[in-house]
Amino acid sequence: MHWRLQWRAVVYALAIVGVPSLASAQADQAPPPPPPQIDQTVVNVPTTLSLQKHHSYFRLTHRFARDLRRGSFGDLAEDLFSLDNGAIIGLEYRFGITSNLQAGVHRSILGKTIQTFGKWDALTQGGGMPLGLSIGASFEGANNLQQDFQTAVFASLSRTAGGWLALYAAPAYVYHSHTDTLIAIHEGHEHDVPGGGDVDEQTDERNTFYVGLGTRLRFLQSAFVVAEVSPRLSGYTPDRAAWNVGVEKQTHGHVLQLNVGNNFATTPGMIARGGDRDSVFLGFNLSRKW
Repeated sequence: MHWRLQWRAVVYALAIVGVPSLASAQADQAPPPPPPQIDQTVVNVPTTLSLQKHHSYFRLTHRFARDLRRGSFGDLAEDLFSLDNGAIIGLEYRFGITSNLQAGVHRSILGKTIQTFGKWDALTQGGGMPLGLSIGASFEGANNLQQDFQTAVFASLSRTAGGWLALYAAPAYVYHSHTDTLIAIHEGHEHDVPGGGDVDEQTDERNTFYVGLGTRLRFLQSAFVVAEVSPRLSGYTPDRAAWNVGVEKQTHGHVLQLNVGNNFATTPGMIARGGDRDSVFLGFNLSRKW
């Protein structure tokens, strides 16, 4: 009997010590990361992320005009790696009409282009649905929506894997992508526009069909690597396909992204005209939801 009482005392002591330790270990386990869809775009390729009803979204796009491949390292350092040069800036605002329908306007100083657009988030991944799907349309024009009008219809398909990876495919068809406005005017200076230097041999083509392919990969709890390319499959296809890569940081309601690419594009019409064959430009995106 004395032997049994001793073993019971040992078991009780271990339980008293072990149970709090187990509870503490469970409490120390980090929660699973949230879904990797954190913004309305990868860099320029649209995602399927919804905007809550009656909520707003603002995005600032900024592309420095100096080619990072031009000049020596010392020349670039003197210009603070293009930060001392002019920039192509875009401003965008979106509003959630319903929980899966949003509309917005975007203005870029590239040709003083204004774009209006709408997007319907038709399907959401989950509950047996393997993909997310959004459908949209846009209308844009240069010189503050007074010339070179372009209409586009697009879709975006997404697939997320856990909390670390998101993949996107965004086909788009742009009417009248072959526009005569191929020079950006910024602060009284003319800059060659990527996508406007090497004209497609088939100059009678007026429209472009392309597919934007993008990915967002989480490497820290709130940090991601992003990459995208938008190959043109038919129609007017000057220069090279637009591409961008970058890193981004998510904070409370904000996403700050630093990127490089061969273009200044921020609208479907600009993406359809492609990027430069040999140039690389530094830029950033800053977005905010509320």
